[in-house]
Amino acid sequence: MFEREPNAGDVLTDAALGALAGAAATALMSPLTTYLSKHEPEPARRKEQEVTRRLGAPPTVKAAEKLAGAVGASIPADRRSLAGEVMHYGFGTFWGAVLGAFASRWRPLPPGAGVALGILLWLSVDEGALPALGLSGKPNEYPRETHVRGLAGHIAYGVVLDRTLALLRSTLRR
Repeated sequence: MFEREPNAGDVLTDAALGALAGAAATALMSPLTTYLSKHEPEPARRKEQEVTRRLGAPPTVKAAEKLAGAVGASIPADRRSLAGEVMHYGFGTFWGAVLGAFASRWRPLPPGAGVALGILLWLSVDEGALPALGLSGKPNEYPRETHVRGLAGHIAYGVVLDRTLALLRSTLRR
C-alpha cells in the first residue's frame, strides 16, 4: 500500500493531478445531469423549479453570492449563472485535489475511491450541507428524480475522477 513516505513535492504534484482530474470529472458530470434533467417527467421538473424559484437561485449561485457578500462584493445579475458554474467547477476541482493528495500515500488508490468520494459528496453536500445552510430546499421538498439525478451525477464524477487521476498518474509514472 505504501511504497515510501511521500514528500511535499509528491503530495503537491498528486494534488495538482487530482485538481485536473476533478475539473475533467466536473466537466463530464454537467452534461449527464443536464441530460437526465431534460428527460425527467414534467411534474418532477416543475416541482424542482418551484423550489428553485422560491429560493431565488440554484444552490451554486446562492453559494457564490454568499461568498461574494462575505468579501464585500456583489455579483452582477448577468454574471450570476457564470458565478454558479465557477463555484461548481471550483468545488469539483478542490475535491479532485484532495483525492490526488491522498493518492500520494496510497499507490494505487483503493478500488472505487473516486466513486466513494462522489457518493460522500452527494450525501453530505447535496443532501446535507446545502439544505442546512439554506442554499437549497430541504430534501423532502424535491422529487425523487432530483435525488437520483444528483446521485448519478456524483457517481459519474467519482468514476471519471478516479480513472482520470489513475491515467494522469500512470502517464507520469507516479
